[in-house]
Amino acid sequence: MTKSRSVLFPVSAALVAVALLGRAAFLGLNGTRPQQARAHTRLRSAAESIPTGLVWPSEEAEAKLREVDGIELYPTHAWTDDMVPVVPAKTQLDDSPVIIGVAADSGCGKSTFLRRILGALGTEVTPGHTAIGDMMTVICLDDYHTNDRAGRKATGLTALDAKENDFALMGAQIEALKQGKAVYKPIYNHDTGNKDPPELIEPNKVMVFEGLHPIYDEKARSQLDLGIYIDIVNDVKFAWKVQRDVAERGWTEEQVRGDIEKRLPDFSAYVDPQKANADVILRYEPSDQGLPYLKVKLIQKKGSQFPPITLKEDLTLPGSPGATLKMYDDDWFGSPATVIEMDGEIDMDNMEAQLQEIEENIEGLVAKNGELTEAMTKLKSSPGSQNGTGLLQTLIAMKVREVYENLTTKKEVDKTSKKTPSTETGAGTLKDLLLR
Repeated sequence: MTKSRSVLFPVSAALVAVALLGRAAFLGLNGTRPQQARAHTRLRSAAESIPTGLVWPSEEAEAKLREVDGIELYPTHAWTDDMVPVVPAKTQLDDSPVIIGVAADSGCGKSTFLRRILGALGTEVTPGHTAIGDMMTVICLDDYHTNDRAGRKATGLTALDAKENDFALMGAQIEALKQGKAVYKPIYNHDTGNKDPPELIEPNKVMVFEGLHPIYDEKARSQLDLGIYIDIVNDVKFAWKVQRDVAERGWTEEQVRGDIEKRLPDFSAYVDPQKANADVILRYEPSDQGLPYLKVKLIQKKGSQFPPITLKEDLTLPGSPGATLKMYDDDWFGSPATVIEMDGEIDMDNMEAQLQEIEENIEGLVAKNGELTEAMTKLKSSPGSQNGTGLLQTLIAMKVREVYENLTTKKEVDKTSKKTPSTETGAGTLKDLLLR
């Protein structure tokens, strides 16, 4: 079984041109706004965002606790008096939303990854606290933190701790959205650290729940059509966080190291175990050539909800440092898995030719010829495009699309089968559906 390394890699080696994933905004890939973007709630400014002054648990908060349809509404979520957690949707979708969970620690490049999913689906989202488009909605699970920043200081617990997250509400609302209902979702304002009043979220065709705990709670996990875990060993995580936090927050390397070590017990207890229950894991390790180069693994649990891909043969790509791709079977927390591993970097001066060679060597990719190469070259300047980050993220994104298409096509086939008494007529209709 693959295990995370616990020793933090020396920063002097890690910072030599580290391939940082970055924190890209949720913007359309061509920079335009979606044609049918849905309305969303604007994040409140510091002047408008008002702290509740409540801490859960406390006598004061418990006195203001409400319950609606068996769901407890913690007053720390800043509910208004007339709000309920689940309401009828304004419009009905043809199919149930496809629910995707993406679990990872903060600063691990989820935004760049989600841009690749948008590209595979051929859609966009409008930037906002909750990114919403005509096909996909991206919900940050930080919104389900039970307490605001001041409240966590009072409890002495971190946001990673299960006790600081409202999993009951999260599970109930994910279930409601999957059933085609709308919800009033809490808001955690990262700018102010406050909990702002909840926002109305309508169901969408694809709903991505990203954050620390999408696979942790059994009820929430049971609603997922695909669970993805981004697994970054400590050596790589330290290098990335140093580059980000020193530049963006003015931290010192010692502060970054201290922050990681402070979070490590809760991360190990509440976040890391989710990878055992994920359908697919994207794992980052130092390259066999050492950092800053990376070894990135696509760990596909056999029999999971992730449609598998394989390699026809192992590949060696020339360049400096060059790259190797190989496939092998492994054990992942007691479950058999197929691993595709890319170590090193492709030659960016010969990017298209090398990507074509890789694409021709992949089996199980439901896509038009050359689509992988086109998607990668379109995002050539994005972080990680030279290594396994971009390649394997793009493969997962295309598999998200495949999951969506499989689920929605199956439902249409089922509906048609029920409506068509004639086997002969039904066969023709099914063929039309499957070929669309």
